[in-house]
Amino acid sequence: MDRQVRVWERTKDIVFLDEERERELEEVFDKVDGSKRDENTSDVLLRAQKDGDEGLDADDETDEKPQSAAAVKQSILSVSAGDRIMEAVELADEESKEIAAFKKLQEDKSGDNRRAPNPMLFGMDPSQYVLWVLRSVKSVDLEQSLLVLPLKHVERLMHYLILLLRAGKGIELCAKISVFLIKAHQAQIVANRTMMTPLRELQTLVRMRTTEIRDTAGFNIAAMRIIARIANEKKNERINYEEKSMKDIWAGLGKA
Repeated sequence: MDRQVRVWERTKDIVFLDEERERELEEVFDKVDGSKRDENTSDVLLRAQKDGDEGLDADDETDEKPQSAAAVKQSILSVSAGDRIMEAVELADEESKEIAAFKKLQEDKSGDNRRAPNPMLFGMDPSQYVLWVLRSVKSVDLEQSLLVLPLKHVERLMHYLILLLRAGKGIELCAKISVFLIKAHQAQIVANRTMMTPLRELQTLVRMRTTEIRDTAGFNIAAMRIIARIANEKKNERINYEEKSMKDIWAGLGKA
């Protein structure tokens, strides 16, 4: 039997249980994380580069230096975002298998080829759903959330990035994630020969799509400059009253 005496004092401070729980989880996570909590993204990329330097030439050493120096602490938000990305990849894989099985079944039977959309994916395609989850992650937590992914999920995520780049969707985000994943998992990618073919296609698609965006942006900028120049020319046009005399203005008036 509990014989403790408890005293509660009423204050004017507003306490939210969700925020208190989140703060407790943050403290627990920081204690467990230990020395890694102050490790930023650039340190992770430098470590990945050192691990993969054995299989690379010395000439490419300067080109492969990590360019990201974002001092982002690994927090519970980034870990939860990484869990959401992993869950999205797994759901997309299951949906892709079901779609392939449905198409194979419809080849043997004649009838309606329509398939009901999956409510777990909000009626979206697998690759489109993965893109939607990636866009829902804050840009501050994106890099740290990608570091949480295991190599198996990284390979599947690259597969969906290739599908998205083929369709021309989310080009900037897909290119950013692709470059970061390759730099972060450089040693594993070099050791895994099965990823060479997808990486070549990914390289080609990233270059092609980014070139298209650059050309489109350049075309639009040139068009805006032409429109601005034409607008300034029309704005500077003024009626020159000095060439016309008052007789010319009132000429012909008052005559029958």
